Amino acid sequence: MEIIDRQFLETPWYGSRQMTRHMQREEHRCGRHRVRRLMRLMRLVPIYQEPKTSKKHLEHKIYPSASS
Repeated sequence: MEIIDRQFLETPWYGSRQMTRHMQREEHRCGRHRVRRLMRLMRLVPIYQEPKTSKKHLEHKIYPSASS
């Protein structure tokens, strides 16, 4: 947990998969599910950019609904 915490302070965008790869490069034997459980226990949530899929275009016409 100490290793995960130290690395998360340096790279807050690391999720469980990247954190597992980092730990395996440092020669610590652990799986993704264990890292995920420990990160959840420490309440570490990675920072990531959310998709912007539902933005309205200003030039598009908005039609009235046909339900009324």
